[in-house]
Amino acid sequence: MISKILQLECIMVLLGAIGFFLRRRNVITAEGQNCITDLLLDVILPCNIFLSFETDVDREMLHSFAVTVAISVIVMVLVAALGKWLYRRQEESRQKVFRYGLVNSNALFLGLPIIQSLLGADGVLQLTMYMIFVRMFCWSYGLSLYTGIKADRRATAKRLLTNPCMVAAELGVVAMLTGFRLPAMLEQTADYCNRCLMALSMLLIGAVLTDLKPGRFFHGDVWGFTLLRLVLIPGAVYLGCRLFQVPQVVAATCTLLSGMPAASMTAVLAARYDGDAELGSLLVAGSTLLSAVTIPLWYLLF
Repeated sequence: MISKILQLECIMVLLGAIGFFLRRRNVITAEGQNCITDLLLDVILPCNIFLSFETDVDREMLHSFAVTVAISVIVMVLVAALGKWLYRRQEESRQKVFRYGLVNSNALFLGLPIIQSLLGADGVLQLTMYMIFVRMFCWSYGLSLYTGIKADRRATAKRLLTNPCMVAAELGVVAMLTGFRLPAMLEQTADYCNRCLMALSMLLIGAVLTDLKPGRFFHGDVWGFTLLRLVLIPGAVYLGCRLFQVPQVVAATCTLLSGMPAASMTAVLAARYDGDAELGSLLVAGSTLLSAVTIPLWYLLF
């Protein structure tokens, strides 16, 4: 199992290295980076979000599903509040990157194959339920961290609700509740787009890293974030699940997902919305590399 985790993370590192090399050779230009960012946010990620909601719900598992959703809500709200307090003195371009990186982990691209390998079909179902609120939260509160629109709440809400990713989440919830499925041709088209997500995201991160100053990787803020993301947050979830005697598959799923590294979208959104894209790439790269150690350790507790 651990070898599969390491293999997946090595693939992500290799994709980032390819992006780094292509940017160095100017195959990916500055305009090309912006194009990839727009393609990810406006086409590929919405396909991924919609397809993630396509699942058949077993009524006998509604109780465990409700527990999983409740845990995800509690984790997201508390982590958002923690991030706001911890990084309140950081400059705005860095603050929003740290705060978004805390609320949005790589729970899907890295979490899905790990959960499937370690916990099987039951774990995958719990992951789907966990991601319902996480998706909505990341593309409402999370996106607002980058857009920074506070003066007009109505305009902010409209912009968030009409964002392609939010529209995909809204339609995905409807599809999940009604059992609606896209026609086969559209389903396959969306799936082909979905398969590009990890590759393009990691290529983009690698391209951003070409401007990286190596010394910044050893900055205390980066290591502090990584410790919080990979150890303290899942540790709190684990203790809470044990305290309230949460079923094992739910506890294991929620603990592992809450301990995933920062999502690649941390850097992608920073590049699009004038955040510190280099810092975003550092948080993603550093937490992804170190998660190769922490994720297997968390699993051993179960």
